[in-house]
Amino acid sequence: MPDEDRPERLRIGGWVPPYRDTKGPLRPPVPPRRRAAGLTAALWNGPIRRHTSTGLGRRVVAAAATGVVIAVAGLTALALRGDDGDSSLVQRVVLPPYTPSAPVSILPAPTTSSAGPGSITRTPTRHRETEATRTRPTTKPPTSRPPTTAPAATQLVVGATVGLAHADYPGYRLRHHDFVARFDAIDEGSSRGTRQDSRFTVRRGLASSSCVSLESVNFPGYFLRHRDYVLHLDRRDGSDLFDKDGTFCPHAVRDGAALILESVNYPSYYLVGSNRGVRIERVSPGRATAFLVREAV
Repeated sequence: MPDEDRPERLRIGGWVPPYRDTKGPLRPPVPPRRRAAGLTAALWNGPIRRHTSTGLGRRVVAAAATGVVIAVAGLTALALRGDDGDSSLVQRVVLPPYTPSAPVSILPAPTTSSAGPGSITRTPTRHRETEATRTRPTTKPPTSRPPTTAPAATQLVVGATVGLAHADYPGYRLRHHDFVARFDAIDEGSSRGTRQDSRFTVRRGLASSSCVSLESVNFPGYFLRHRDYVLHLDRRDGSDLFDKDGTFCPHAVRDGAALILESVNYPSYYLVGSNRGVRIERVSPGRATAFLVREAV
């Protein structure tokens, strides 16, 4: 091998020096990016310093923290410093401009009272009572015509034709309808058939002469009698049971102004009128229906 081709200072395990040519020893080319950065070949051929990832990361974090501190300090200084006649930086940047709106009044509306604005004019108590009295309904239940020759309130005269009115509702009278007894509002303006249903002739008691029985005017031979505790209008059949069921003993109540009717064969059972009709019920005399003896209409 020629001498000019023999490598100089060749070492085992080392690096091969550059070959020589006619212009001198060969140099490694400078990389393009390093050349663009303006690094010289000497710097490229200088010793290479290696940085670990840990050291580089700490430097980056420290640099970023320093930048943040500087930025915050600068903004704080600008915010605290305000020019004369102008708002601070915080107000200029953060807060929107504030324009006051028209004031809203929460006071009560003015009144025309002589006591002044906001005063309350109370309605006199007498005026309120007058209004309540004026709006109170004045209609009353229909009442029967005052009797001219009516018998005494507690007296059922045998042979007299009478009407029995409810003592608590004088406009309502006892009558039969479909052969069942009940109370209806009856007066001289009612129909002829309704008025006849409320007429009864007082008879001596069928089962006791000290008591009375009530015979229908428009159905002669038919008497009021209780059957299954309900007051019916039935035709007399001559049986002892019918005569007892159709006999009632009157008792004066309310200082003699009214009377109640007790069954002769069911002592302490009195006639009681309700929305279910008229029945005999075991009640005290004070809870029995009180009747007013009136002239038939």
